[in-house]
Amino acid sequence: MDNERQGNGLAVVFAFFLGSLFGALLSLLFAPITGRETREKIRSASIDAKERSIEAAHRVREATRERITDVVDQGRARVDDAAGNVKAAVEAGKTAFLGKKADLVHSVSEESGEEEVEPNEEDAVS
Repeated sequence: MDNERQGNGLAVVFAFFLGSLFGALLSLLFAPITGRETREKIRSASIDAKERSIEAAHRVREATRERITDVVDQGRARVDDAAGNVKAAVEAGKTAFLGKKADLVHSVSEESGEEEVEPNEEDAVS
């Protein structure tokens, strides 16, 4: 939706510049001045329009670059959050595994009457 609005906004700006350029050219053509003066005004208006177009293109490029940077930063933040969640889930699973293993070792040693061996984290699945 935002991309549509940006595209529509650029189209409006482009149409505005194009309309003003044509209007300026028509006013020069129908003005009561000599051909040489008209050509000079058209040349001058063309140069001005070119400069404005280049400036607009630079502004659009910079705005696009900033938007892309923002999107990339947001993506990186989401990936970092997801990685943190996965690490936390793995640690929780490891802790639960060690707890169950300790319970099983305790149960087995009570049933068999053997001496209980404490499980350690190195016995956990890596």
